[in-house]
Amino acid sequence: MHMRRPIFSLVVALAVTSSAQAVTNITIWYPWGPPDGQEVVNRANEFNKMQNEIKVNPVLVSGSGIQGTTQGKFLTAVTSGQVPDAVLYWGQDVIPGLQKVGALLPLDQYFAPAGLKPSAFNQTALNAMKVGGKTYGIPQMSSDLMLYYNKDMFKAAGLKPPKTLAELDAAAEKLTVRKGNEITRAGFIPWLQQGTPLPWTGIFGGKLNGANGKVDLLNSGTLKALQWQEGYVKKYGAANLTRFISSIGSTTTSSASDPFLLEKVAMEVNGQWHGNYLKRYKPDLNYGVVPIPYPAGGTPNATWINSNAWLIPKGSKNPGAVVKFIAYMSSPEVSGKHADAVFNISPVVGASKFQKNLNEPVMQLANQLFRGKTYTSPVTSQILQLQTELNTAFESVQQGAKSPRDALTAGQKNLDQAASQNR
Repeated sequence: MHMRRPIFSLVVALAVTSSAQAVTNITIWYPWGPPDGQEVVNRANEFNKMQNEIKVNPVLVSGSGIQGTTQGKFLTAVTSGQVPDAVLYWGQDVIPGLQKVGALLPLDQYFAPAGLKPSAFNQTALNAMKVGGKTYGIPQMSSDLMLYYNKDMFKAAGLKPPKTLAELDAAAEKLTVRKGNEITRAGFIPWLQQGTPLPWTGIFGGKLNGANGKVDLLNSGTLKALQWQEGYVKKYGAANLTRFISSIGSTTTSSASDPFLLEKVAMEVNGQWHGNYLKRYKPDLNYGVVPIPYPAGGTPNATWINSNAWLIPKGSKNPGAVVKFIAYMSSPEVSGKHADAVFNISPVVGASKFQKNLNEPVMQLANQLFRGKTYTSPVTSQILQLQTELNTAFESVQQGAKSPRDALTAGQKNLDQAASQNR
């Protein structure tokens, strides 16, 4: 798909506006430093140069001032009425909670005047930003998850990349190296890096939104995912796993001390952005990527996705102008260019045609998975507490402190109590 004419029409119309006309200044907050943040600044500068009706002023605000639904800089600005015109946030999970407290504007009415169509976006990404049928966020960039594996380790062990969880478990056992009870190299540990409870719930077919909109931690998918992880605890020992994990570097974020990069683990679940870190910090690492293996009866080639979100706070003085800038960034060509620069996936339909890094195996697989069977966070105002309770439940099982059912039951009790108190 080529760039949509309405977006070009918008840009041309803006460019020929009389220089005497007042310029609409809009301020946007963005959450990162370079390289990702710099690319947002670059797009703003490009937009400012190609027309003279709107001037975008990007401002770096860590996390774009959002601390869930607590009184961070974003909600303080909303309360005072001194809001930026828009905020870019690194996920969609805060949208239901911010909508519930009246901090966000619905955006549907601004699409058509800006030449933007909902059908221009991946629908899983866009629907994750809707509450009650209204759109409160617009996807900017997206990510998905896959399994990274060390090709040299697999070759030495005579193994092929796993397709199913049974194959993954068998490979993990064969690739794990022990010295007595001590693990010196792990084949695989499900909860390292991006192996968090929400993606595994999706892979096991779980649905956290239960009857009548109630959050259901005890759904069969989440329970099966945690029971599967308990198998690793029983096989390798909670204390042994804990000691090993504490010794291997950064186990939750991509960095130069990532255990897969350091070859202390043979496999890990991570996002496509991780390939950029591997290329930067260990370009000679011989690795491959495959879809996350699936359980018996599960769906092959499925993945978990998350998207950065454009949000417009209540009190924004120029929402229409903001969406015109977002429309520019959401044209296939511009969005594809941006995705290349930050090693992300564009959520814009047709943008992949303009990406130049799709010859790299990581990005090739990421884009294929993104257009297949995908899961994402449930739309609920309890999403932040849901994540907290899920993490607590999974950690208690990983540490050998509770059974899966007991851990999830405790978390469900806390969620139900919070819901009854409208927290």
